[in-house]
Amino acid sequence: MPETENDAPAYRDAGLLERLRAAGITALDEGDLEIPSYLPHHTVPPLRDWPGPRIVWDMLADRLQPWLAEPGHTPLLIGCDCSVAVGTAQALTPVSDEVLVLYIDGDFDDAPPDPGVYQSAAAMAVWLLTNPSPFWTGPPLRPSQVTVPGWSKPSRCVQGRVNSMSLADIRRKGAQRLHERSWTPFQVRRILVHFDIDVLADAELPAAYFPHTEGLTLQQIAEVLGMVLTDARVRIVEISEYSALRDKGCQWMNKLMETFVGRVAGVIPYLW
Repeated sequence: MPETENDAPAYRDAGLLERLRAAGITALDEGDLEIPSYLPHHTVPPLRDWPGPRIVWDMLADRLQPWLAEPGHTPLLIGCDCSVAVGTAQALTPVSDEVLVLYIDGDFDDAPPDPGVYQSAAAMAVWLLTNPSPFWTGPPLRPSQVTVPGWSKPSRCVQGRVNSMSLADIRRKGAQRLHERSWTPFQVRRILVHFDIDVLADAELPAAYFPHTEGLTLQQIAEVLGMVLTDARVRIVEISEYSALRDKGCQWMNKLMETFVGRVAGVIPYLW
């Protein structure tokens, strides 16, 4: 959104493109999604700044679809909040039954709309993905098509809960169990990997918008990403909720890049 913090320059300043290329990946910076400065923002519950988010999701889906038509090309989205998953899922869902969303997050982000509460699209992202509503054009996914691993704050949705694997589960059972629970129930052809950095403990990476005291370590997220990103069906990867204002010297961005680039090296050949 135009008035929110723009985190993408921090990734560029940390040399993301150069790091990817040094790891043997053909990488291209396609630039920012140009969002109109006159985007409408209505302060009416239940969805903050409506219809601004819907316009952004539609623009993003239109931008991504030509790249998704190219075999082997994997768009990487940076500098975004969690609501971006709605637009990226929309880009992937012409054949919606074959899509899996792996929503790696410290929160469930499945708050249902409440006419008495004015809340962000990011807090509702998983609910929006899995429920029919007037808020976006994509066909809703079945709850079995979405898995939320790493959460420390539980679901806020009473009905239609998605698959999940809590922070405690990952610590106890390991990343391999995530694979067994996530994409064995149905035929998957396209996987969207959403990585919110607040799944990491604040002590490990204190640069998230909404830091969590409890969370994964960098080593644990490296294991999760290493297992997930080896799957050739991954079609979109997005990294969300990094706050440059919490990381003046880019110390934590460098740690994040080391962890991420180390997982995609030799696995994903093209990143845009």
